[in-house]
Amino acid sequence: MSLGRARWTQDRQPHKRSRRDRAGLLVLVALASAGASWKVWTIVHPGSCQHLMATVRTNKLSYAPGQTVIITVTQANEGPVCIITTPPCGPARPAASAYNAAGRAVWVYGVGKTINGPPLCFPGPVSATLRAHSSDTEKYDWSQDECTLGPGLVGHQNPDCPGTQVPAGTYRIVGGNGPSASVTITISG
Repeated sequence: MSLGRARWTQDRQPHKRSRRDRAGLLVLVALASAGASWKVWTIVHPGSCQHLMATVRTNKLSYAPGQTVIITVTQANEGPVCIITTPPCGPARPAASAYNAAGRAVWVYGVGKTINGPPLCFPGPVSATLRAHSSDTEKYDWSQDECTLGPGLVGHQNPDCPGTQVPAGTYRIVGGNGPSASVTITISG
């Protein structure tokens, strides 16, 4: 899997940490120490980023088994300057994942055969200011392998990442943080 270049035009500004933020950080540290899995999140402040929009495109709509699906996700602020809260490592890239016809996640970008722990970054969430009419575009490659984040201890094998070819059928590719978008593709038999 490869990651394309990001074109994000924004200013990052850390916010003051409250006692509530510190308590949340202590919970995250305790969970990470206990082997809990780490998930990326983004919070869009109510009323702030009303014009945040995502688009998802694939290089084709129909694929042969094993053929690489190239996914392009664009997250855009189509309105005035706004603020989102992102993970400790700064602005989250627009996320990408694939779901089968039953709605079950079969692939999540960045998840692997080993469960990773939290990234080593500044503690606590960061507020990111998105400039008016700015965007972030990312490209992801999916080789049609099944791999999602499963339960388990950090550093151990991920039980939900067998890496096997997903079966033929229709799949919904979803991308974006906050508001998301999707496109449906078909994998032939």
